[in-house]
Amino acid sequence: MIRTQISLDKAEYELAKKQAAALGISIAEFVRRAIREQLPMNEKMPWMKYAGLVNSGDPHSSQSLDEIVYGSKD
Repeated sequence: MIRTQISLDKAEYELAKKQAAALGISIAEFVRRAIREQLPMNEKMPWMKYAGLVNSGDPHSSQSLDEIVYGSKD
């Protein structure tokens, strides 16, 4: 991942911060999603536009991915 810096005015920052909090994500992730929305789709992998956008509500869901996708283990 490449690190970059952007400048926002105070009102933009506060709105982005509020929306990110409502979504349960960082401001950085909020900005990445906003940029991804505006970029052209990769024709070879169109599904990648949506990678990372599914939210289970559980911040530790990546540790139990099989259970989330396939249901509880018997």
